[in-house]
Amino acid sequence: MKKISLCLLVYFLSNSWAFSAQNVEIYTYDSLPPLSFRNEQNALDGIYIEIVKTAVSRMPGYTVSFNVVPWVRAKAYAEDGTAFAILPPYFHAHDWLTQAEPKRPYLWPYSQALYTQRDVVICNEKALNTPRTAFPKDFQGLKFAMTRGDGRAGEAFSQMVKNKQVQLHELKDIKALIPYLLKERADCIVTSQTPFSWYLKQLKETGEYYQHNEKNVVLKEAAVISSNEGYLGYTDINADKNFPFKKDFSIKFDIEIYKMKKEGVIQDIVDRFIK
Repeated sequence: MKKISLCLLVYFLSNSWAFSAQNVEIYTYDSLPPLSFRNEQNALDGIYIEIVKTAVSRMPGYTVSFNVVPWVRAKAYAEDGTAFAILPPYFHAHDWLTQAEPKRPYLWPYSQALYTQRDVVICNEKALNTPRTAFPKDFQGLKFAMTRGDGRAGEAFSQMVKNKQVQLHELKDIKALIPYLLKERADCIVTSQTPFSWYLKQLKETGEYYQHNEKNVVLKEAAVISSNEGYLGYTDINADKNFPFKKDFSIKFDIEIYKMKKEGVIQDIVDRFIK
C-alpha cells in the first residue's frame, strides 16, 4: 500500500507542472508562407510559429497557443491590452502609439530578434551583364514585376516608374512572379527574400519550375534593399493587471531565444522551410 501511495505521489509531483502551467496567448496572422501560414493539414505553421513554439517548450511552467486574426486587429488588441503579445511585429516603439493622451508605445518590451527578413532584387542573370550595384538608379531601362500594391521598392523606384525609366508589371502574388521571370517577361523582381525562396522550393519540388524554364534562365539575387527583424512584441497596456507573468515570461523567453541562436536551432528551423 505504501509503495502504491509513493508511486502516486511521484506521478502527481512529476506531472503537476502540466496542471499549473501558464498558457500564453499570442496573436498572429496566417497569410505569409513560410513565416506564418496554414499547412496542408490546415494547421498553423511557419518559421515564426516554430521558433516561438520551440522556445516555449523549453520553458517549464508555460504553454503557448496562437490566435489568428487580421494584423490590424492584432495591433488593436495589443493597444487596448487584450492581447498579451503579437507576432511578428517589426520594431515600432517610435510610431505605434496609443490614441489616448499621453501618447506612448503600446508594445513594450520587444523580445530578442527572432528572424531577419530581407527585401531583395532578383534578376535574370542576363540583366546583370551590365554592373548593377546601387538600387534603383543602376537598374534603369529594365522591366520589373512586383506584387500588386507592394511598396517595398521605395519612393525612388516609384518615381522612376512614373518617369518611364523602368517598366513595372504588377502581379497577384509572389508565386506568380517566378514563372514571369523564367519566361523572360521581366528582367527583375523586388520581393521578400524568404517567401520567394519558399515558393521557389515548392515549384522545384512539383516540377513546375522546369516546365516554365524552357529558356534555361538563371536567377540571381542582385541586391538587398532593406532588412527588418521580426520580434515577439508584448502589450504594455494594463499588463501588470492582466498578465502578471509578463516579466517572468519575457526574460525566460529571451534566454531561450539566445540559446537557440547559439545552438543553431533557429537556423535548423529556417532550413526546414527554405533550404
